[in-house]
Amino acid sequence: MPQDYIMRLIEQAAAMLAALIAKRRRGEIQEARQDLQALCLENVGLPLETVKGLSPNGIAEHLSTAGANRYVRAVILAELLIQDAETLEIQGEAQRALPSWVHAFCLLFDAYPVLSEEEQAVYRAKLEALAEKVATLPPNPYTTERLEALDEL
Repeated sequence: MPQDYIMRLIEQAAAMLAALIAKRRRGEIQEARQDLQALCLENVGLPLETVKGLSPNGIAEHLSTAGANRYVRAVILAELLIQDAETLEIQGEAQRALPSWVHAFCLLFDAYPVLSEEEQAVYRAKLEALAEKVATLPPNPYTTERLEALDEL
């Protein structure tokens, strides 16, 4: 039963992401941004801008209240943050995308050990791509620790 619930969450997240990407590709950037805002609030219980204003540790603490769904919610939030960052970069706002890249990296890194082998194969590539973006930023203990441990995953 809990596995069915988790699978439904994952399927819903995949559909949400597909719709966001489709809107972005059609040039419906504002609509995609509005959907991102709504989906973040719906899935995490916080507005996207609030999430981006928290520290990575603060987000982890907030998600810990989700119990067994913590890691599923972390992956969903990471995917939403990746979409946010990509959308901001398309709009020429690469600097505003940085918090989303950092949070997505930290969330996926922390969730990675509990993912299935199949999921790890998908998210390993995403983690490495995110690590490249995060590695160019000034050192931060929370992210630096994860960047250094990435090779050990």
